[in-house]
Amino acid sequence: MELNRHNIMLALVAFVMIQPIIDVLTTASLLFIDLPLTLGVIIRLAYLAAMAVWILNESRKSKRARLYLLYLAGLAVFVIINFIVGYTVKEPFYIVQELTYYTKVVYFHVLFFGFLLILEAMKKEDGSDTARQLVNYFLIASLTISVVFIIAHLTGTSMANYARSKEGWTGWFYAGNEIGASMSILLPITALFAVYKQTTTRKFLHWLPFVLLSLAMLALGTKVGYGGILIVLLSIFFGSLLLLLTTKEYPARQRVKANSFVSLLLLIALVVSTPFTPVFGNMYAHLDILGISLEKPQVPVDEDGNQLPPDGEEEPEEPLINAEQFENLVFSSRETYKADYIEQFKDAPISQKLFGMGFAGNYDVPGPHKPLKMIEMDFHDWFFSFGILGFIYMVAPIVWFAGKFIIKFVTNLKENFNYFSILTGVAFLVGIGIAYTAGHTLTAPSVSVWLAFLLAAVTVVSKDGTIKPDLE
Repeated sequence: MELNRHNIMLALVAFVMIQPIIDVLTTASLLFIDLPLTLGVIIRLAYLAAMAVWILNESRKSKRARLYLLYLAGLAVFVIINFIVGYTVKEPFYIVQELTYYTKVVYFHVLFFGFLLILEAMKKEDGSDTARQLVNYFLIASLTISVVFIIAHLTGTSMANYARSKEGWTGWFYAGNEIGASMSILLPITALFAVYKQTTTRKFLHWLPFVLLSLAMLALGTKVGYGGILIVLLSIFFGSLLLLLTTKEYPARQRVKANSFVSLLLLIALVVSTPFTPVFGNMYAHLDILGISLEKPQVPVDEDGNQLPPDGEEEPEEPLINAEQFENLVFSSRETYKADYIEQFKDAPISQKLFGMGFAGNYDVPGPHKPLKMIEMDFHDWFFSFGILGFIYMVAPIVWFAGKFIIKFVTNLKENFNYFSILTGVAFLVGIGIAYTAGHTLTAPSVSVWLAFLLAAVTVVSKDGTIKPDLE
């Protein structure tokens, strides 16, 4: 019986590793199989149900599991109220799309509490190394993504990330935003594998998974991918400089020196290669779409080449990019949708202000080939979809568990400041940052699974107040 329990827990946790394969199957089903649901949706729905059953089963013998189940029951109540409010207020009301959105939104919460229970049980019952599980599973997933990108490129079968004007490729992954967000969360953990294995400046082999995943992220042509690489490398470099101040033992100090050197080399390589990356050209393409020219205007000169004085009163020089254009450059038109949702929220009845407007706000009948749109900024989507009360309830677990980790980290800063805390912290902050600015994280099951597992793992690792796993 105990063996079966262990195997079930192992299978539920190891599911994390096969996410890229599920994404490729999703692409195949969209392109080659005419099904009402993709293979990815079917598999992830089955996994969601399995995790819910696991939590329910554990609640019979664990007080902690009962608390988690109680929270999820409360979330279900908010969803039901949201559905009832939407059904009575919204006209039209598309039930299938509303229910689909609910499934996507609750995915993170169910998986997070499920992972938390499983990882706690595995650590308690057989001494499983949670930190090593995190690194190994994320590393395998990142290598799978890199291999898919390489094969897709070599065979000329990689899909374009943009319909026109911009460059970028997604390999065999159908959704560019989702795979970009996934890689950005995986990258710091892939780097975590490298920094603990690096012993001298001559041994670069362990950085290969990081380099391969970085190349795949650059191939996407997105700001998120480029920014993710830059943030990780800067974190390792400056983190290493700080660690040199506190690390005195020879083997550990040698490792820190090697990591600072390699991260600096990779930073230089990234900067030098930037003009040749898709994201660099895409920035110019975006500026061109906005009608922005970075070239200086022509200055009138006389026959001798001297600048002529301006005619009449000199007008103040306008900035090359105004605030509105800069916002569009950063958020890619999301600010326009946000402004529309704000107006909808102002006009909404008090029931919707408290419990939300549901999927896509108070929509009208969409035109042909114009699907209903979310803002695609996850926290904003949560707020407008579930209202003031629902939003507070949904963000509470993230704030609570992330806050506990930060408090433990700061309380014993000297002991806990290491590569594990630095890079898991970066991975979480990058994930939350993408959720806030670009979306497709907390509302996309293919991405939220990574953030759920990451937060659960660091919670278990830091449970005794010490964040110092043995990953060497």
